[in-house]
Amino acid sequence: MRVSLRAAISVAMLVGFYVLAFGLIGGLLALETYALIERPFVGVKLALFVVPAVYALVKGLISLERRPRDEVPGTLVTPEQQPALWDLVRRLAADVGTRPPDEIRIVAAVNAAVAEDTRFLGLRVLRRRMFIGAPLLTSLTEKQLIAVLAHELGHYANKDTRFAGVVVSGREAMLRAGSHMNAEHWFQRMIAKLFRGYAKLYLRVSRAISRRQEFAADRVAATLAGSSAAASAWRELPVIDAAWDLFTNRHLTVAWELGYLPATFFDGFARLRTSPELHEELEEIRQHPHDPDRGPYDSHPPLKDRIAAIEAMALEPGSGWGDRPALELFTDPMPLLDAAVLNTLVSDAASKERVDWATLGHIGARARVVRGTERLLQASAAAMNQPPSLTTVLDALDAGHLAGLGTHVPGNRDAGARARREMARGEVLPELSALVALAFSDAGLARWELDWLGRTTFVTSSHDFDMAEHLNAAVADHGSTEGLRTALATAGVAPDYRPAH
Repeated sequence: MRVSLRAAISVAMLVGFYVLAFGLIGGLLALETYALIERPFVGVKLALFVVPAVYALVKGLISLERRPRDEVPGTLVTPEQQPALWDLVRRLAADVGTRPPDEIRIVAAVNAAVAEDTRFLGLRVLRRRMFIGAPLLTSLTEKQLIAVLAHELGHYANKDTRFAGVVVSGREAMLRAGSHMNAEHWFQRMIAKLFRGYAKLYLRVSRAISRRQEFAADRVAATLAGSSAAASAWRELPVIDAAWDLFTNRHLTVAWELGYLPATFFDGFARLRTSPELHEELEEIRQHPHDPDRGPYDSHPPLKDRIAAIEAMALEPGSGWGDRPALELFTDPMPLLDAAVLNTLVSDAASKERVDWATLGHIGARARVVRGTERLLQASAAAMNQPPSLTTVLDALDAGHLAGLGTHVPGNRDAGARARREMARGEVLPELSALVALAFSDAGLARWELDWLGRTTFVTSSHDFDMAEHLNAAVADHGSTEGLRTALATAGVAPDYRPAH
């Protein structure tokens, strides 16, 4: 089936959706009216079915037109604030053959998109917005960013098919079909199934035209930015996505849970993305990009097919775009990018303490070490009937409770006391070492450094800092904690030291 014919059918299906819904409403009301006139008693009983069914149909239609009431995501950027960005976007829109967006917003996501507020399943456009991901701006060159933005605007160009924008908006609207129905009410559940069944049919019919539009939008991107820049941008997107996922999950999330946030976000992300320890992993993603499984209704062709098609075009840039970093398009970009991240966080973000990245790394690593010492502190407190502290642990060891401080049981149930002590020693020694490290850290004599992969390094302020001999003596058979106590006292560690959470 030709793409233009499939697109026309897709648009006809959008209109047909309303025809179906209003046809059902009209038919039910006509049946009810006829029954009330001819057989009033039957009409009254029939109304018990007709009224809920009509209500469900009307509610379903309203759900298609009702936009989510959530605040529009992202940080709004006005032409006065960022004139170079707006000039670029307006120029690209003119080159593509579509109208520019009414708003540009910076979001904390590895994505760029053009979205429209529409009515009548996308047949009428009210407002157009462009969303640009802050991670893209810190990672792409100007040419690569142009390719990404030109691709998004290309979805609404008139050069491929005059129905293109309607099909795109229609798919977005169809995904809302039945979203506001009450699943506990069987009438509404039935109508929701009807709407979703129609929506799935539309998504399947429009899938081919949507995939064709992706290739057409890629051609727009390659025409304006050049095949080399467009292909490199497409290869870079999975790399940025992987780096951003690592950044948020292994650094920002940990900081948030501990009550902290970095003083600045994107200088840390830039360092993570270019860190030597991540180079090999990110380069592998760059050279062998792959797509996640988005299901049978996904409108995107495989990324490798899109890159191959772009490179086969071998197009040169249509204008003299530069290879400078995309951030140079912006005036004072870092506060804007950081605001985009803060806008995605919940309202209590303002209550988090802001610290530099080195401090944040130490805090995160220290919190993990603290959790690893809690078991030993509690076991020692129970053994000695004293408050949990480092001194209580040392008292328990001096009192010969080493075997009782462990949790592991020897594989041989007949194993003697020596075997039990050996099992406990293997568990207690690293926990005691962590507790001592915390004591020296909180005394200002050491700290933890966290690399961008989340690995920690314990750094001391003294080259001769070595507690191994004292620690081994503390957990040895007939050993003593005297040397360890002396070292702790010399360092200024309080006798009742217990790490604060």
